[in-house]
Amino acid sequence: MNTHENPLAQGIVREGLIRLENLSFNTKFWAKDASLWKQDKPSQDFIVQFLGWQKVYEFTLEHLEEITTFAQDVKEHFKYCIVMGMGGSSLAPEVFRTVFGKQNNWPELIVLDTTNPDWIDAVRARINPAETLFIFASKSGGTVEPSSQFAYFFDEVKKAGIEQPGENFAAITDHGTGLEKLAKRHHFRHIFLNPADIGGRFSALSFFGIVPAALMGVDVNKLLLLAQEEAKSFGPQTPVKENAALKLGAFMGACNVNHSRDKLTLLTPKDLATFGLWVEQLVAESTGKEGKGIVPVAGEHIRTNFDYREDRFFVHLSTGSEDDKHLRSFAAKLDEHETPLMTIDVPTPYHLGALFLLWEIATAAAGAILAINPFDQPNVQESKTMTKDVLAKLADGDIPAEIQAPILVSEDIADEVKLETLAQDVYSILESNDYVALLPYVYPSADVAQALDELRDKIRQRTKRAVLFGYGPRYLHSTGQLYKGDGNNGVFIIFSADAEHDIQIPGQKYTFGQLCNAQALGDFQALESKGRRVIKVHLAQPLVESIRKISSLF
Repeated sequence: MNTHENPLAQGIVREGLIRLENLSFNTKFWAKDASLWKQDKPSQDFIVQFLGWQKVYEFTLEHLEEITTFAQDVKEHFKYCIVMGMGGSSLAPEVFRTVFGKQNNWPELIVLDTTNPDWIDAVRARINPAETLFIFASKSGGTVEPSSQFAYFFDEVKKAGIEQPGENFAAITDHGTGLEKLAKRHHFRHIFLNPADIGGRFSALSFFGIVPAALMGVDVNKLLLLAQEEAKSFGPQTPVKENAALKLGAFMGACNVNHSRDKLTLLTPKDLATFGLWVEQLVAESTGKEGKGIVPVAGEHIRTNFDYREDRFFVHLSTGSEDDKHLRSFAAKLDEHETPLMTIDVPTPYHLGALFLLWEIATAAAGAILAINPFDQPNVQESKTMTKDVLAKLADGDIPAEIQAPILVSEDIADEVKLETLAQDVYSILESNDYVALLPYVYPSADVAQALDELRDKIRQRTKRAVLFGYGPRYLHSTGQLYKGDGNNGVFIIFSADAEHDIQIPGQKYTFGQLCNAQALGDFQALESKGRRVIKVHLAQPLVESIRKISSLF
């Protein structure tokens, strides 16, 4: 794949490539030499267990007949396919869904990565469970979100009169997981067992990404063969200066280490918008640790007055589409403002496979420059643990007062913060290199999404800071690691709300609404325990009015 850099970026890329050459990255990486990232044996032993993604397209191509035969079977029997997953299990399918769109005579693919009952209810209203294949996708098999979704939809399939409800389910997981056992017990239609040496966020070209793509009618053979062909230019036989993956990794790493530019701002046309969400997870979860972090900024509106701070660097994914024209025009202005920019050409949608691989290698390279382990997620468990504590109380009939408190403020913020002074209080605690993160645990109806978008824009305009955005609980499996592991340069605003239509989770003593709000509270507590500046606001219904009221304060 081709990359182009503006003059400032060219110098930064050279600096990064020198670092990578000094590390012998292009040789050691393909030899799976974990000393690129860490020197202690326990860390190295861990890392070598998670490098199976380097040539995973070969594994997937070997299983192509299994995938395509299953896809044809599903095409004949189902109108919808719902992916129930989180993080790496859901974001690559979401990219395929939005980039390729509904294919003629193929099932409609829906990705469900939430515990919000209004969101789940909206998906339920669109489908007939009897005509739907549900794909339970989880590397560990024990993730609470898809496990809860499975309990609900398995019950719905039975209610629809299906005598063997397992026939409406498939599993994608690792060998020996609880999900594999569950799938066998309920006689799932198919079980795809992924290589265990691939972490979730590096799994786009494994079963986790390719099976859902095949089920919606994407020519996955073409996609994988293109990735395999492009991979030759990423390998050790390609000179470092011509290796697009290493150039991107050098750019990310050197911007952060040498130039104090840690805000990776993605310029993506509409036809690649969701790819930004995938990059966001990959980069944030891989690099946000040990007090360091590359901060990915996806989905932000372009500011034509160019009031960006000097903590930014830009990567433009150029498709040549009509919508890409305004991005190319904006990118040209970056030269005038001496802001580093790299452009990556994406010739066709079928180059997505190669693009996934390029970013994965680049992120591994940037991790080597930062001297961190890109393959662990040491802080992700903290929110899960605190959520379990809240759920245990709910199961005992004890609803913590904090779960619906109008406003909660972490100890590192002044005690006097109130809803009516929220904006000024947020402004007062911002420091020089900070970003703001808006984290709503709500269903994004069109009106709600627009209101949140307007709030994001207002904060961006007033503060001149990067404003990150992520729906909960999705972000817990994405940027959540960065938020707890970076250099504490974020200010977090969590929004929770009571559901309009709550849903009981079969087999549990709590509802989806209670689970979702427990996750919001659990993450507030986890962020607070890490000394982060975090505010949690519980929104009243109707949500649009509540969000606009808060927006008026900014």
